[in-house]
Amino acid sequence: MDKNPEWLVGDEIKWNFTKFLINRDGKVVRRYESIEEPIDFEKDIETLATA
Repeated sequence: MDKNPEWLVGDEIKWNFTKFLINRDGKVVRRYESIEEPIDFEKDIETLATA
């Protein structure tokens, strides 16, 4: 991240591995940048799955 700080500037998708957590209604609940691994937001997924 320190080598490429421009990846996280602004709201635009910076890389094709940006991930979105979507609820059952199709609404974006949260966005995760390409540097984040799915294990990093596992609890967010579990919480949404039980909601």
